[in-house]
Amino acid sequence: MSLYLFLKTFILSFYTTILNPTNLHNNLKFQQIYQIWSSIKQDNIIGDYTEFGGFKGKSLYHSWRCAKKHKIKNVMFYGFDSFEGFPVENHDLYTNEKFRTTIEKVNKNFKNKNNVQLIKGFFDQSLKQDQIQSIKNISFAFIDCDIYESSISIFNYLENRVSVGGFIMIDDFSSVDKNGNSIYKAWEENKKINQDFIFYSNYSNGQVFRRIK
Repeated sequence: MSLYLFLKTFILSFYTTILNPTNLHNNLKFQQIYQIWSSIKQDNIIGDYTEFGGFKGKSLYHSWRCAKKHKIKNVMFYGFDSFEGFPVENHDLYTNEKFRTTIEKVNKNFKNKNNVQLIKGFFDQSLKQDQIQSIKNISFAFIDCDIYESSISIFNYLENRVSVGGFIMIDDFSSVDKNGNSIYKAWEENKKINQDFIFYSNYSNGQVFRRIK
């Protein structure tokens, strides 16, 4: 190895290992969100934004800012979360204690933003609401629900709603729980999703798919 390559590798290794892994992951996630909105703008893809597992609302707010930056109009932003944690606990990281918040606290981030709406409840129930069922076109769906059980209802909901050219971005796509389940498994089980989408890109432990038919 040349001295230049050695120094370059050492500096890069040092920089990445001193960073907080969560901050590094979030940085890559935010970059990916911006890139997707750039593609939506470029191809003029019509549809709303849905985020499943908004937690404190950071990525929802970032997505709203990205769309505004690209001057994309007529988009509603929906943030779905139980605001209580998970329907089941089968992973050491994804626990109710670590991921509990309140809808009132998150709503403060979106004061005076009329095109942002938070939807409270576990997905198998909240996605059945008449208002949510009436959403027909989604340009960008961000799934950050972390666990297999929650993702099943989401994929069923998205089957015929994502616009052609639209995106599904999935965080923690390959995280495996104590039962050997993952969101990847739920993705593979949904045949409708599989046949209409192609792999688009990946970041950290996340993957992005795009509807092409």
